[in-house]
Amino acid sequence: MNAGLLNYLLYQAGWFACVLGAAWGHAVLGTALGVLPVVVHFVLVRCRREALALVLWAAAVGLVIDTTQIALGTLRFDAGTVSSWLPPPWLVVIWAQFAMTFHFGLRWLRGRPGRAALFGAIGGPLAFLAGRRLGVVELHPALWPSLISLAVTWSIAMPAALWLAERQSGRVGIDAYRWESDPTA
Repeated sequence: MNAGLLNYLLYQAGWFACVLGAAWGHAVLGTALGVLPVVVHFVLVRCRREALALVLWAAAVGLVIDTTQIALGTLRFDAGTVSSWLPPPWLVVIWAQFAMTFHFGLRWLRGRPGRAALFGAIGGPLAFLAGRRLGVVELHPALWPSLISLAVTWSIAMPAALWLAERQSGRVGIDAYRWESDPTA
């Protein structure tokens, strides 16, 4: 199987586990299941230390970004929360899952900050709209302020995340799972 496709499928499975777990009232189970694709990624990836650094960085940055969005009134979570001013754990896990894609499913955006910004500006709000539709997040009652805030945030976060991943790209095998031959060859 193609590593990029597998990586995308792992991310999607993790996203759905987290979001549907929260939507169906099983946030803890959804979060635990959402960690599994990250574990599978670590088992498969050649450069575990770099992958771990990227996942931890993304989770920390996501925590700060979403805490800020909550404080601004852009987002509100009721499903699976520990505190009203913090994003729920399942959302932090989604950030970790997202980091798995930087060297695989989203590598086509590296070195293209304009495309990455556009992808973030569209994809970020769409993901939250999907979460809203599933009942796991509330956006600002006027909706447009939330969408604009999310679009601006994600248009900055996406190129920044990919820039960080690109800084790791000199490492041989960073973009490969264990069964692949050298992807740069």
